[in-house]
Amino acid sequence: MIAQSFQNRGHRASRAETFDSWRTRMDRVRIAPVIAVAGSRGKTSVVRAVESIFREAGYRVASWTDQGVDIEGKSQRGELGPWARALTSLSAGGLDVAIQELDWATVATLGASLKRFPVIAITNLCANNESCLISPEMFRARRSLDRLRANSLQSARLILNADDYAVVKENELESAERFLVGMNPDSPLLRHHVDNEGAACWIDGSAIVLYQNQQSKPVIDLRWLKWTRNGSIPFAVQTALLATAIARGCGLPLELIASGLVAHEPKPELMPGAFNMFRLGSSQIVVDRPMPPWFLKRTLRAAASLATGRQIHVTGPMYEIDTHELFAIGRLLGRGGSVTIIHGDWTDDRLGLIRRGAAANTVPPIVLQAVSERSAIEQGIGMLRSGDVLLVLAEDAVAAVRVVARRVRRQTSLNQPAAGAA
Repeated sequence: MIAQSFQNRGHRASRAETFDSWRTRMDRVRIAPVIAVAGSRGKTSVVRAVESIFREAGYRVASWTDQGVDIEGKSQRGELGPWARALTSLSAGGLDVAIQELDWATVATLGASLKRFPVIAITNLCANNESCLISPEMFRARRSLDRLRANSLQSARLILNADDYAVVKENELESAERFLVGMNPDSPLLRHHVDNEGAACWIDGSAIVLYQNQQSKPVIDLRWLKWTRNGSIPFAVQTALLATAIARGCGLPLELIASGLVAHEPKPELMPGAFNMFRLGSSQIVVDRPMPPWFLKRTLRAAASLATGRQIHVTGPMYEIDTHELFAIGRLLGRGGSVTIIHGDWTDDRLGLIRRGAAANTVPPIVLQAVSERSAIEQGIGMLRSGDVLLVLAEDAVAAVRVVARRVRRQTSLNQPAAGAA
């Protein structure tokens, strides 16, 4: 078994620490075994993948995401009350581990409470985009990230995405308690960290590889993980890397991590708007959320990789996106002469920026207008031909997932042969 290193109050854990010994140490020092997952995007996806690993290993899990609290796979009513019960159950031995999703606004309010997390994973900040780094939203996010660093346990295991350079600080690269993940082991941050004997996780060919205690071992081939589409969806691969590092940081053996990743099945109803994929015949439908252009670029590229036909996009007013980002978003949505269906109540300036951005492409897209998100989705589905991809940037992700799921079920039942048919 690859060794696990975790330092607490000056004591370095044994090189063969297991989850049970890690859990016992948490009880001894009175730290609840709660894993925090923070970042700008992808948090829920990571939480669900980690849940799958722990459940496959036979452990009892509670989680708190933006969809609410789940205890042992059952959705709870309310949030604060169920989460308090989960923490009590952790201390009493009724649960083994809990996972909490933290958005940047929540991180900013926690302060010293951040010291209760022995493991903290950070998915991303700005995807290495300079415009993002100077945006007001990201100024706040960076302050929250600094607060997280300043207030977390000195011994906390930080799982950091080395592909987002704003997430990792140079003085952390020599810390034994930093676990870096990245797509390429030759990236400067990962290489420096590994040269200083830091724990890391990366992709070699099509395999996830874990490096710890000067040893590297393969964990799982991405071709076994259907939800990464053979590794063609980069942020799904990063989810797998982060989930691997989190589980290993808690002492789980590689074979159980691999089994949990294979068993993981992203369910749209549990994580609506997190690049939810649906197959409709030979076409693909993806439900995601409105996002600034630096993240939209990656989402569009991933959606385009799912099929070879036209790209059809559905979007609403996106009021949570700054107006000055809309021209770039319109241009991205309109690339390649795609079809964009807009819906909802737009102000003239926001709609004008989207249209001008779309028209700035060499081959402008067709821009259509629908009354509501539901009608826009139905219109987009009706336009699908073999090999097309429909990407819905949903204002109401829960409702959009329901609309798409119902349509897919209905179409599937219509295409099935009647009982007794030859």
